[in-house]
Amino acid sequence: MRWESTLASARGINDVERLVDLVGRVSRVGDSVCARAFQAAVGCVDAGRGQLQWTQRADGVDGVHGDAANVFGTERDGKVASWRRDNGQRAWTTDRLLHRGVGSPLALGRSVVVGDGFGFLHLLSREDGTLLNRLTTDGSAIVAAPVAAGNTLIAVTANGGVYAFVPE
Repeated sequence: MRWESTLASARGINDVERLVDLVGRVSRVGDSVCARAFQAAVGCVDAGRGQLQWTQRADGVDGVHGDAANVFGTERDGKVASWRRDNGQRAWTTDRLLHRGVGSPLALGRSVVVGDGFGFLHLLSREDGTLLNRLTTDGSAIVAAPVAAGNTLIAVTANGGVYAFVPE
């Protein structure tokens, strides 16, 4: 092992509350690797030096995604948040999608895409989290983090639908 870094410490009174496993996908830009610790924190590590850059408390269960400037994530209650990649300060938070069962985000173009439990894909501005657009699927939950293939946005639903959206 070359190095080890802690994003979150165990807390709580039972085994489930003390889980701090890393969940979902991570965001990597150069040597900066950012990840989420289950229901505890989001943080970034300089993988070249093995040094913790920052951590911030965050109550989420899905992975993060990002770009050179920001890291994006969702909280259990449906808030979508952006942290500055260099120092971990909150860039913005939106509560527009509260209680919609949002999942892992995808940074795509000028937006952050999140799917919800009602089969919608929400495109939020990377700059301030405002809603730019909403795409519909078959009405069942988006079950995996949206992905990009070239210039195509792809989403998978609980009813087995695979949806591809191409910008005009």
